[in-house]
Amino acid sequence: MAATNGVELPEQQAQPVQNVEEHHADEQNEDDDIDDLFDDDDEIVPELISGDHGDFTKAYNRQRKLNDANIPDDHKPKTNPQKPSANTNASIDDQVASLAKHASKIRLTGRMTGASGGNARDKDKADRATTEQVLDRRTQMILLQLINRGVISELHGVISTGKEANVYHAMSEPSEDGAPPVHRAVKVYKTSILVFKDRAKYVEGEFRFRQGYNKSNNRAMVRMWADKERRNLARIHDAGIPSPEAYALRNHVLVMGFVGDRKGKAAPRLKDVRFEGLTAEEEDAKWTSLYVQMMAYVRILYQTCRLVHADLSEYNILYHEGKQWMIDVSQAVEHDHPRSLEFLRMDLKNLSDFFRSRNVETLSERKAYAFVTGASGAKDMKEVSKIEDTIRELLNTRPLTEEEKKKEDEDDEVFRNQYIPQTLDQVYDIERDAELVNAGAGSDLPYQALLADKVVNNASDGSHTDAETDDGSSDTSEVDQSIFEKGPSRGKKHLDHDEKVAHKKAIKEEKREKRKEKMPKHMKKKLVSSGSRKK
Repeated sequence: MAATNGVELPEQQAQPVQNVEEHHADEQNEDDDIDDLFDDDDEIVPELISGDHGDFTKAYNRQRKLNDANIPDDHKPKTNPQKPSANTNASIDDQVASLAKHASKIRLTGRMTGASGGNARDKDKADRATTEQVLDRRTQMILLQLINRGVISELHGVISTGKEANVYHAMSEPSEDGAPPVHRAVKVYKTSILVFKDRAKYVEGEFRFRQGYNKSNNRAMVRMWADKERRNLARIHDAGIPSPEAYALRNHVLVMGFVGDRKGKAAPRLKDVRFEGLTAEEEDAKWTSLYVQMMAYVRILYQTCRLVHADLSEYNILYHEGKQWMIDVSQAVEHDHPRSLEFLRMDLKNLSDFFRSRNVETLSERKAYAFVTGASGAKDMKEVSKIEDTIRELLNTRPLTEEEKKKEDEDDEVFRNQYIPQTLDQVYDIERDAELVNAGAGSDLPYQALLADKVVNNASDGSHTDAETDDGSSDTSEVDQSIFEKGPSRGKKHLDHDEKVAHKKAIKEEKREKRKEKMPKHMKKKLVSSGSRKK
């Protein structure tokens, strides 16, 4: 067995160090210090950390008294404030050694870091070695912790690699006795060796990250990025869209559901899907049905999840059991993001380009955008069949002649670069657009979804019955100008001289009559004093 900083690894895994990267001094110190990996979110007393747990209740009460500021120091339990640092280091070494028994369960041949001899606390260049651009010493400790806690039981080879993370196949113990092991996917984000650094456009301006994020610290930024994907996956999975379910997140390691067969073979990406044994017509019909299905998912993602994928293409879609599964949603943004509509148009273009390469007559990008963002119609998975029927109706009404298709392509090119305001406050030429609406050309506006279908005629009392609404539906286009008329001005400064004099006399007369009924002061004091004596 070879020792790697207190963790014993099998000899077959002690391979030469690969892809050793030199980092900045602060990053080196952070990589070498793994003590924070053993700090849980809540405070744990030393008795609970040590091997001999003793009485948990006594340990908890002791720590609670120590943390209580209202208890005087002389009444607090006796402690040893000058605890040697060697004991702290020994505690960390004990925890690292306890994880060493799980090292053989990480079966990555040639993927672990090289071995280093000497004392377990010595620092070596191999400690900062990073293999496969994700597996450094800290990441290995996190994986061992996940195994120790039972989140996963074994970690196997790589499923896929990308610019931001690597995905590994893992196994987990079943919840029921006698059941086969459960397949899991473990996504390990890159921290030390970052390729995907331009993430600001996916974060800045979004309400969920209104407090900002740390750009200078790669680990903090990636940790926030991993949490962002976990929340997006939870939102998409709850909406019913096929996607991996997020099970656990530890720093920059995310454990998800595995999309594949029972033997552990991962589902292929949509770009790699090939249909065998089908005629040309049947294959075209199959791809058309997949296009209709994906457009329905995009609408549900926008309307129900309130998200835009922002990187939707055939590379981020898996095909499994006749359904398309959305993956890689860490960059997905909400509607309030300044570039959400730009990302949506990019997603629609990617889908259109791919399915056209599969001989599918897709919708124009303008019509697809209007369909996804339209407020009317079905919006969730319960009505997915209605959504698909609407898409098929739109496909049946698309242009067929070559001249119409050419004009449609030119219109799509203009639409990709067209400015689309997200709110009416962002409309920069409202007078011109108002003239278009009055001329009956309002349907051509890119922000048509923000406009009301009809003018609401509010009554003075603010209420209408259903009968009144039905009777007045034909007159909704005419606005009652009386509601904009100003009433008489209030205040004495708007009165003329004679009215002011008359008003002043009336006030004086009113006060004079009121003084006649006023109780004398000596009688009032007498009543007050007599009432207090009775009490």
